[in-house]
Amino acid sequence: MLITVLITMVSVGILSTLVYLVSTVRSLKGRLKTLALEMVDFHTYVDNKEVEQAREHDRFSDDVDIRFDRVHRKVGKNQEEVYQNLERLEIKLPETIRKVIGHIEFARPLDNTK
Repeated sequence: MLITVLITMVSVGILSTLVYLVSTVRSLKGRLKTLALEMVDFHTYVDNKEVEQAREHDRFSDDVDIRFDRVHRKVGKNQEEVYQNLERLEIKLPETIRKVIGHIEFARPLDNTK
C-alpha cells in the first residue's frame, strides 16, 4: 500500500508538471505568434519608410536637376550675350576711337579767347 501511495504521489507530481509545461508551451506559442506579427509589422513599417525615403530622394534629385538646368541655361544665355557684346565692341571700338581723335584734332577751343 505504501508503494501505491508513493506511485500516486509521483504520478500526481508528474501530471501537475506536465500540465504546467503544457500551459507554459501554449503561453509561449501565443507570445511567439504575437512577436511574429509584430516583426512582420515592423518589417512592413521599415519597408514603407524606405520606399518613402527613396521617393523623397528622387523628388529632391529631380528638383535639383531642374534647377541646375535652369541655371545652366541662364548662364549660357548670359554668356552668349556677353560674347556678342564683346564682338560688337571689338568691331565698333576702332571706329569710335577714330571719330573721337578726329573730333579732338579739329575741335575749336571752348573758351574762344584767342
